[in-house]
Amino acid sequence: MSIKWCKKNLEHYSQSVYDMLHEEFPDVEMEIVDCVDHCGLCTDVPFAMRNNAVVGARDPRGLYMKLRQGMEFMNKTPLPGTYGAVVTAGADSGDK
Repeated sequence: MSIKWCKKNLEHYSQSVYDMLHEEFPDVEMEIVDCVDHCGLCTDVPFAMRNNAVVGARDPRGLYMKLRQGMEFMNKTPLPGTYGAVVTAGADSGDK
């Protein structure tokens, strides 16, 4: 998982979100770029690009909650019988 942050949006809205997520999830790749090519969005609402998809919210708290939920979901153990569990089990048996 990777998150791209617009430099201008960090200055306006989302610096606190970046700081908290960087502290909570140090293993997640986070990149600050001058422009993410979503003109107008950077001065309107807090947002970030997670895996090249826009995640936006009305306020920094909302952005933090959305990004954090997504990261927790991606790190959860897959439910038994699901595709994710089968892939994980195959990867584990291949290591032995």
